[in-house]
This record gives sequence, C-alpha cells and structure tokens, in this order.
Amino acid sequence: MSGDERRAIVAGEGPLAGAVAAAIAKAGFAVERAGRDLSGTEAVDLVVALPIADIRTDDLATLAEDAWIDLAERPMDDVRHLLATVSARMREPGGALLIALPNIGMIGVAGTAAQAMAAEGIRTLAKAVAKAWRARGLRVNCAMLSAAQLATADDEVAREIVGIAIASAGADFAATGNSILIDGEQTSV
Repeated sequence: MSGDERRAIVAGEGPLAGAVAAAIAKAGFAVERAGRDLSGTEAVDLVVALPIADIRTDDLATLAEDAWIDLAERPMDDVRHLLATVSARMREPGGALLIALPNIGMIGVAGTAAQAMAAEGIRTLAKAVAKAWRARGLRVNCAMLSAAQLATADDEVAREIVGIAIASAGADFAATGNSILIDGEQTSV
C-alpha cells in the first residue's frame, strides 16, 4: 500500500453495511470492516458507522430488559467505543466520520421506543463529538434514512450514504455536527 492511499473503516452489520463497504472500495478507498476490535494503526480518512441494522417494533410495556439493552443501549455503546477507538487514527486535518441512522426518533414510529432512543442518543453524541473534534480539522455528521431505506438496503441507498461520506472527507467540505436527511423528504426539521 502506498502512503497516499485513502483509507476507510466501515462499522456495522447487515447487508447495508456490506453494500456501503463495497461502494467505498469501488471509489478507491482501502476499506477495513470493523466490529468491536479495531486493531489497525494506519491513519484513516473516512469512517462510516451503521449501528442500527434493522427496525424492530415492540410494545414498550412488555419489552424485556435484555431486549431493551440490545436495542437501546448496545448501539450507543458500540458507537461510543468506535469513536474512542478511531479518534487517534483519524487523519488530521480532513478526516471524516459519518453515522447512518434511521429517522425513527425524528418522526416517531410506534413500537420503536428503544431504537428511537438509541438513534437520537447517537445523533446527539455525534453533535457533541463534532464540536470537540472540529479543532482537529475533523468532521462528524449523521445521515438520516427512512425505515424503508434501511429495510431495502439496496445499492441506491448505499450510494447515497457513500456519496455523503466521501464528500465529507473532501478538502472542501466544512459541515460538521449535522444531520443530513436522505430519507426521501420524509422528515423536515
């Protein structure tokens, strides 16, 4: 690998994470797939996280504690761990992190209280990290997609996420701490 090769990490499970990783590789990045362990040391230009792979609806009144932990707390902790781990590897200045999330917390979807809490918590965490990392020349944003887009996980959705991700890692992209809506105009804020 050459020293000027652009590197990316894609964190997440499921078909959409796979499609995003493939599209980023096709754009010329060396892609590392990440779970909980990120053992590499090379500087990273781009990180894309997809912490919620599908939407599950449950009655909050009957949701078991272990299900709450899996749906609400684990995605938040996974993103917190990812941010802590990649912080030292981000290329400064110019590195970018994009977190793709369902818009369920922004629009309110019945039966998704646990995952809506996770999505909104992660979105708020991203804003705080964006402010902290701005001085280092790093950008942190969220791409908000609909539940239908998450469910279909097709190449078009992956291309939208990757387009934003690659643009955010460009020298001319200054936005940070934003939620970029790619949900087909389902949400307006």
